[in-house]
Amino acid sequence: MKSATSRPLAYPRRNDACLCGSGKQFRQCCRDHLPGFAMGEAWREPARKKQWPKVLRAIRADLTQYTIYHRTNTVPLMRRLPPEGIAILSIDIEALHESVEQLTGIYGRLSRLAELPQVFERLRANIDDPRWQRKLTYHQAMVAHLLDDAAGARRELAKLGLITAQEADLDVLQLHIDINGDTIPLVEKLRLYDRVLELTTSRRDRIQYAAAKGVELTLAGDTAGAIAVCDESLNAARESEEERPFGPDTQLWFCKLLEVAGIAKHHRAYFDDASERLRALVELTDHWTPAGLGHVNRCLGDVLRLAGQWEDGAAAYSAGYDLDGDPACRIFEASCRLMQRRAIDALEIIESVDFETLEVPERADYAIAYAAIAIALRDRARLDDAAAKLKAISPVRQYFAHENVRYQLAIERARAAISAGTPVPKSSRLLDWISSMSRWFMVQPNIAGIGLNLNNMVDDAIAARRGKRPTDEEGSE
Repeated sequence: MKSATSRPLAYPRRNDACLCGSGKQFRQCCRDHLPGFAMGEAWREPARKKQWPKVLRAIRADLTQYTIYHRTNTVPLMRRLPPEGIAILSIDIEALHESVEQLTGIYGRLSRLAELPQVFERLRANIDDPRWQRKLTYHQAMVAHLLDDAAGARRELAKLGLITAQEADLDVLQLHIDINGDTIPLVEKLRLYDRVLELTTSRRDRIQYAAAKGVELTLAGDTAGAIAVCDESLNAARESEEERPFGPDTQLWFCKLLEVAGIAKHHRAYFDDASERLRALVELTDHWTPAGLGHVNRCLGDVLRLAGQWEDGAAAYSAGYDLDGDPACRIFEASCRLMQRRAIDALEIIESVDFETLEVPERADYAIAYAAIAIALRDRARLDDAAAKLKAISPVRQYFAHENVRYQLAIERARAAISAGTPVPKSSRLLDWISSMSRWFMVQPNIAGIGLNLNNMVDDAIAARRGKRPTDEEGSE
């Protein structure tokens, strides 16, 4: 077989390592499955049938076939011309980058993500160009991130050097924000969000990162700035929705944008709009994994709580917890029950949560809710426990550090009233907290996915973050 330029194809020798990175010999792996010019087709039918091992074989063969074409047609040019003078080289790098994304998705489907670091190292020889090496380092960081190895992800990402708002690689930029977001200073983080919004063509990304920017401005006290960002993004998104309805995942991010706008503007209409949309998303059970559906219920609980709909909010949180075990759902379910004057029920719910397993923001939410419940029950011992828990927390964000001081003062006033046998002051910041933002009021754009149940070869954790896509529903083709 020859290439389009009539050169003999640069096949590996039979006993050479296969170009797909499997570690097998070419003759034992992709040799008899090469698709020729029909790359990208063989995986589709087995994917529809969820025959993931067959999909893996087809994707490996696609990757091998493209590498053969690269070695046949592009490598000869690389011997004569500088990289910047070879347009096809950039195309090859992006094409193989997408193949590696697909490969990652399938390894994820097969619960084999831990094998990928070795696969990626074998793939380094496929293209002799620094940009390809950088892509593979990015993939190493991404897989560590998907495996919840935060230290490993940061270590791999650090190999790419300093990542700034001048970064041209959207993938790297988004992963940097996701992994290092908590340690990036506000001004730099806003610049990074703006850079993503500048580079992306995905309307889901535009909605998601606008919401994230709105959160940062709200927490920084720039309410006017947050409102301006939300208004601009909401208007653009609504116009886009009229032209083409949102897919479920984009709809979910739009609901988060509505939530941010409602908080910034103190306007219930935004929460009501979001809750109506989220109720529809909850019904799409075939679209979400159990964890994804749990997350949607958590989002529904949040907007219902913010709207003061305590019964429906508690029910949504309960459903979310049953699906994915998110302890934050239990904390806020208890808060909703407290607002219904069901303090005993609230206490039973919140004490079912293991405080020691919580992250720092969740610990703060727990301590505040626990204190409010203890005040309602006039339980001095539990109030002392809640106060100690809250005092031991050191919030990273300045906004919550200031709030912490106010919450502690409110607790002290309540303790004094309980000790004196007098009524607790009705105006309590602890109750205000229940119907306002929590410490989990973050829209950290999470590229590790939200549990989309897509019946294609790309795992939702990879498909959800393809910012260069022309539309936002490609993953469910």
